Amino acid sequence: MRNVNLLILLFVLALFSFEGMAKQFYRYKNSDGALIIKDQLTNEMIAVGYDILNDSGRVIKRVGPGKTLAEEEQERLSKIEQKKAEIQLQQKIRSDAELLRQFSSIGDIIRNRDAQLLALEQRIKIQESKSDLLKLQLEDQQKQAATHERLGQNLPKLLQNDILATRQQLVRNEQNSNLLEDEKIKVASRYEKDIVRYKELESLRKTLKKDAKENDGSQPVIYDCPDPRVCQRAWQLAQVYAKDNASGQIEIITNTLILTSKPEKDTEIALSFSRIPAPNNGNQIVLEVSCNNTEQGVNLCKSNQVKKVRTSYLSFLKERLN
Repeated sequence: MRNVNLLILLFVLALFSFEGMAKQFYRYKNSDGALIIKDQLTNEMIAVGYDILNDSGRVIKRVGPGKTLAEEEQERLSKIEQKKAEIQLQQKIRSDAELLRQFSSIGDIIRNRDAQLLALEQRIKIQESKSDLLKLQLEDQQKQAATHERLGQNLPKLLQNDILATRQQLVRNEQNSNLLEDEKIKVASRYEKDIVRYKELESLRKTLKKDAKENDGSQPVIYDCPDPRVCQRAWQLAQVYAKDNASGQIEIITNTLILTSKPEKDTEIALSFSRIPAPNNGNQIVLEVSCNNTEQGVNLCKSNQVKKVRTSYLSFLKERLN
């Protein structure tokens, strides 16, 4: 009896082992459209896709076509570009947040810019004063050298060293002055970018609040561009409108910002146009009118005169774009 039970156990284990070792087959269509079944995967199967069959011929799983090496490389590069774009977006968000935290208005940015430029200009003048003194010093040293030569005397070593040192100081001074001039250009460029970006952010904020009830005459006027070609034409017309209606001259013109000089008197107005993204990959052009930061200036911005400047803009565009 014991032997019989042992035989039954061995038989059951054999059945399980057989099922566990059940063979799988792979079926695919070759380039001629014929169904091919094999017991091993091939590169051709992976490329075109295949079915996994059990030993009874039943489909266990369907596997789609594999990616080519070129497709895998393209996918890898796309992921890298996507990651770069995400990092750049985060950097831009942090930069925008810092810009808004640091400045409360474009006027603040301009004042900071002018202060830095003035400091650099003063340093340049100091360098120029040093150079003038060094030139006088060199001239005196050269006169001493000429006297020694007329007397037929050898030029003293100390005087030779002094002349060489003065010339070297003049060269260093000139280099420092050039570096400071380059820094002035960089500072002006950096602050111009800050002004443009701040205005874009300010316009976006005002656009989002355009339905709010405002009584100070500062509501923006928004033109929704129907397509890129018309938007470019409208942007060119915005420059004309700014020249014709602002009190001062245009100070900044970029692809996204037109800004006239700020009002200095209570009777002056400034215009700014911002081209900002809109829903559905479109663009909007936002007109803002500003006045001097005084009681009279505030009243001017509430006046019919300024109201007409704002309300006439869309009709101005309509007449010229149709």
